Amino acid sequence: MRRSVVSLSCIFLGLLACHPTRRDPFAGVGPLAGADAIVEGRATATATDTIDAKMSIRLLRARWAVRTDRDEGRDFWSDVALLDTHNAERAASTMDERTFAVALRTLMDGQPGAAAVAFGLLHAAATDSLVRGRARIGLTMALSYDSDWQAMARLRAIPSATDSIPGSLAVAAGVERWARALSRIPTPVFEIPDQAVVLPMRRSFLGTPVVTIKINGKAHEFWLDTGASMTLLSTDVAIAAGAKLAADDTLALGVVGGHIEARAIYIDSMAIGPVTVRGLGAALVSPEALKFDQKLVNGLRTTVPIDGMIGTDVLRHLDVVMDAKAGTITLRRPRRYSGARRNLFWVGYPVVRLVTPDGRPVLFGLDTGAEGTYVTNTLLKKMPRTPVAMRRMSLVGLGSDSKRTEKSTWIARQVPLSDGNYAIMLNNVPIMPPQRWTFVDFDGVIGSDIALATRMHLDFTNGVFDIRASDAPNVYYDGAPDVKVVY
Repeated sequence: MRRSVVSLSCIFLGLLACHPTRRDPFAGVGPLAGADAIVEGRATATATDTIDAKMSIRLLRARWAVRTDRDEGRDFWSDVALLDTHNAERAASTMDERTFAVALRTLMDGQPGAAAVAFGLLHAAATDSLVRGRARIGLTMALSYDSDWQAMARLRAIPSATDSIPGSLAVAAGVERWARALSRIPTPVFEIPDQAVVLPMRRSFLGTPVVTIKINGKAHEFWLDTGASMTLLSTDVAIAAGAKLAADDTLALGVVGGHIEARAIYIDSMAIGPVTVRGLGAALVSPEALKFDQKLVNGLRTTVPIDGMIGTDVLRHLDVVMDAKAGTITLRRPRRYSGARRNLFWVGYPVVRLVTPDGRPVLFGLDTGAEGTYVTNTLLKKMPRTPVAMRRMSLVGLGSDSKRTEKSTWIARQVPLSDGNYAIMLNNVPIMPPQRWTFVDFDGVIGSDIALATRMHLDFTNGVFDIRASDAPNVYYDGAPDVKVVY
């Protein structure tokens, strides 16, 4: 039986022409019409079965181009939800919408400063209230790239339905509350050596990547969690390391189980090997919220604590290569270069654009804090001939009252995608309900199982995401991951 974590992220900033290949590398895959209808219960699943086969990946050399023709059934905001800024600009009916599309493309091109200016102008002066409200979300996305809390604290608040619930954790998780709490903290300073740094990397009991860090000189074991918008640490770790409270307010973080209480803190120095971050704002959470009752010892389930998680507030300022088979993580100073084919974007959350064999772009959230990769019903609507089957699964989530639940779920037998250079066949991948991050629709999430079964390269500066088979001769970590990579 396979366990899958839907997400372990502490996400709060969002409270905010086809050129087919001549040879199909996945020829012979049996189609099944109407996968979305079967999964949603609108059709009889006569051609499905129940399986226990593990998820696996098959990598093949292939380059599928994103088609440039536009589905005339889409409107401006549908194009925005796909991060299709080219067609969104074509579909724009007003200058406000056209400017929004340009601002979003600027952010996706790795220019958060320029994007912030454009979104700021729209937020202040757009006549269309929908554009104005979403421009504020875009502005928060752009400002969050460099953790500009002072600028975020100055944003004009937009009332929401949760504002009528005094003291609720949903209100405490709002970006305004966090920005105010951290507004006295200057932008963090990153000290990155000119030469590449290779450090040991391990895997947690759930399969997430783990590295040793030092906070104010004290060593701790932290998860690498691209799904977390900011770094967080346990109260015990903060006390031992001498981290300081940034404000007295009790805040909250949005997690898969709802919300958990948190405090804003200031870290003088956090080091990952010779890479040092000075003056980092972070989230402080109770040790109870960072414990998982998952480890089996002599047949008994024990509690496993987590020291903390390194979020994208740190990782997006680095060029990162994770090679779990070699047991290493390589960190470099990112250097901008022209001609990069961007498929990794920061929109307040890391998003990877992949391509289907017929040239359709699909969007996957990148969450190395999630144990399991999955796809959503949104992807099945784009690929309705995907074969599906049933599976019994166990789900684990941070902050959930019942941290482990058993359920039957659908899986997609075979999903062929491409990262631009390689065709990636996902086999036996779970299917989850549709998910939206602010105004962006997700077709799935890439979890730590893929990160730990491949050599994964992340470079937010140049918008690069790719996975390769590791060249390492031996498996470094104990226990094989559920994802296998073959050629």
